[in-house]
Amino acid sequence: MFFSFSICSEETQDKNKTENQHVENIEESEIKEDINTEIKNSANTNINDSDNLNSQENSEKKKSEVNNDEEIKKTKKSITENELQPAENQPEQTLLENITAKITEFSTEPEFSENLEESDLTVESEKKIEYKPLPFAGMDHPEVERFRKQYLSPKWTQLLYNCLENAMEYRLFVRQAIKQKDMPEILEYLPVVESNYKTNAKSRSNAIGMWQFMANSVYPFLTLNDYVDQRLDPWASTEAALNKLTDNYKQFNDWLLAIAAYNCGMGAMNRVLRKAEQKDFWYLVDNKLLPKQTAEYIPKLLAIADLAINAEYYGIDLPHHNEEFELLENEKNGHFDYIEVSKAYSLNTLANNLRIEQKTIKHLNPSYIMGFTHPSKKSKIRLPLGMKAAAEEAIKEIEPIDFPIKYKVVAGDSLWSISRRYKTTVDAICELNGIKENAILKIGKILYIPSK
Repeated sequence: MFFSFSICSEETQDKNKTENQHVENIEESEIKEDINTEIKNSANTNINDSDNLNSQENSEKKKSEVNNDEEIKKTKKSITENELQPAENQPEQTLLENITAKITEFSTEPEFSENLEESDLTVESEKKIEYKPLPFAGMDHPEVERFRKQYLSPKWTQLLYNCLENAMEYRLFVRQAIKQKDMPEILEYLPVVESNYKTNAKSRSNAIGMWQFMANSVYPFLTLNDYVDQRLDPWASTEAALNKLTDNYKQFNDWLLAIAAYNCGMGAMNRVLRKAEQKDFWYLVDNKLLPKQTAEYIPKLLAIADLAINAEYYGIDLPHHNEEFELLENEKNGHFDYIEVSKAYSLNTLANNLRIEQKTIKHLNPSYIMGFTHPSKKSKIRLPLGMKAAAEEAIKEIEPIDFPIKYKVVAGDSLWSISRRYKTTVDAICELNGIKENAILKIGKILYIPSK
């Protein structure tokens, strides 16, 4: 259809006006029909896609249709008043494009909510996990990076996972103790470097326990004698280790030097620092002034602590035990009951009287290496929480062991012959020494013999 916009006679103008009115009516009808068709198609599509729409959704759809009708009326009015009035030099094609655009605008459906949800998930996944930096210099040192790469390999990540998971009982106690003393959180991972959190670990240099104390370094932090070795006690040795580290820090006023001195000894560290131009751990490493073991000690600790603290950032699975730590239950954080005695009492006998398993009381009291408390010094027996009153009553029914005789096995000895010599029983000797009746006695082995 073609509109003529030249000046014509009055008759021609009336004729064109009539034709325009006719076009207007036709176009209005077509617009309404097309838009209603689009709305119905959209509604049918939604119904087919969601068979389980509830009444509320149907109501909302009807409201939407009413709103669409109102929009149609507005569109008709807008088209009638503006777009159907031929502008000067406006071609017919432009007018039809405007009409089509209006129809498309009101018939286009919004994107499905599923697409929005997927978009939200994409944005969420693209968010970077925040890295928690450790407050120590040298985190980018090549030695730290070397150990970091090592523990990021599947084999070493699994080994680290197993170590941290199996150590939960002691880790929570160590974490709590560090927090109370306001010490660096990386110290929670120092037993990983020392012993893999094994309470009975023994090194080639005879360092023993979770914190690897040497016999010549226990004083004044721990007790070590023929009857007691507190290096084997994870709770007592933790307190001792943290006290020793605190003393080192007071000496060097630098945590990396203090921790390194825990490995090589305070005396050795002082000698190294006297030769060094800078009192800085990384200077000592770069100039090869430290023993190899000590030079690797700190980088390994920092790498392990970094991976454990930022496990999610590195995309690895390591146990944090944060939920368990918040609960702070019983022995997991060192909550126990204690009784104090001044003579030698058998732990097995006490367990029997309390009707708890012998391994339970031995697990809580690993420092009593002979299976009984010290014969003449005050000793604390660690108990499950809530058993203090029962233990105090039970200990009254137990006959204490008299100060035992120390005997060195010689060729030809047997448990039976030794028991006959000291007028005691094989069972009594076995219980006192934690051995079985069929145990093979090695020459030179020390046995403790009940005096009666």
